Amino acid sequence: MALTAVWEELERRGASIALVPFSGRGGEGGRIGRIVLRRLQGDALVQVERWCDRDELAFALEAPVWDRYGSFAGHPRIGGEVTWTLADRSIVIAGVRGRERFEEVIA
Repeated sequence: MALTAVWEELERRGASIALVPFSGRGGEGGRIGRIVLRRLQGDALVQVERWCDRDELAFALEAPVWDRYGSFAGHPRIGGEVTWTLADRSIVIAGVRGRERFEEVIA
């Protein structure tokens, strides 16, 4: 799924933000948690949709994890979240690698 199509699908579903939790480490591989779509309602974020199905959108939303860490081979324990923000079309991956916090802007 092209990046433009991901943004369009998030917008179609009424989401402002998509959150993709993940974890993994060398020797164990990686896991994706339940993906949550939220939208801004007033000053609060409310849940739009939550799922763990393996559809085309889910694969696209979790792609930054696999692009960055592959099978997690050679990595210490890593846990974090990929945040897709529709307003500025940004993608940020943040969490803890070993004992160090990290945050990377992907797009």
